[in-house]
Amino acid sequence: MHRDEPPTSDEADGPASFDRRRLLAYAATSVALAAPVVLHPSLGARASVQLGETTGAVDTVAEALAVAALQAWGGYANGQIPTNALTPVQASVAGSGYLRDDAARQFLSLSLAFSSTFGTPLAITEGYRDYGRQVSYWNAYQAGTGNLAAYPGTSNHGWGISCDFGSGVQTAGTAAKRWMDANAPAYGWQPTGNGFSRPEPWHFDYVAAYPGPGNTLLVDSGLVVVRCTENLDQVGLVYTALLGMRTLKHLLTLDQISALRAVGVPYYELSRVQFLALLDGISVPRSAVTVRADYWRR
Repeated sequence: MHRDEPPTSDEADGPASFDRRRLLAYAATSVALAAPVVLHPSLGARASVQLGETTGAVDTVAEALAVAALQAWGGYANGQIPTNALTPVQASVAGSGYLRDDAARQFLSLSLAFSSTFGTPLAITEGYRDYGRQVSYWNAYQAGTGNLAAYPGTSNHGWGISCDFGSGVQTAGTAAKRWMDANAPAYGWQPTGNGFSRPEPWHFDYVAAYPGPGNTLLVDSGLVVVRCTENLDQVGLVYTALLGMRTLKHLLTLDQISALRAVGVPYYELSRVQFLALLDGISVPRSAVTVRADYWRR
């Protein structure tokens, strides 16, 4: 589910449309193509008619790049955002489990509401998409062997503000999809895939303006959520805990984790060595790491 395209428009090419195209073309001159695009050799002049993003006002590569530039944030280039500038989330596609911080926090709140209704968390198939993956998708689309794809550097996945969702949302007409269409916009997530030339019920974009760094609520409690990504002999492969000075509570469900993260409790993913070293540093004995642990030392 890696296709992405903004809604099409049936507006006639009147003066307003012409003026918008002129403005987009003018804006495009300021877009620097710093990263090389290794494109399918048959691309040529077809780019203007086979764009994955084709609206009544966007029908050239330059215009698509100009529109994408309006979503830029943090001084980064599309698809080239360092992962330490993004917030980790769980996603099925390897390497895509990241979103912009505000988008991630609203996704976590949305997932809690979804889980309250359907009894299961909201799953992300693909979130952030790096530039290289977008090039691969685009080349497959141009070659006729892949799904619809945006021109490299123009996908909202590359800004960390798009998600392809699972959990039944990927299928039009399901209860999950109907619920998402009705409720996700209240969390800033719009079902933009509904309007694609080939509808994609799974595709949602986070449309709220970037608040800038440091504008999120952080709980001043001294607590952190930590996920150990490697095997811990006594508990199994993945262990997530709420940690404080001399305290440890095993978090058993994604809803518990999401609730804490949604209110700004810092979240970290650590290796086994790092996780155990952290326990030593906050005076929590390693023997406290058990299933359903709720450890507190006076």
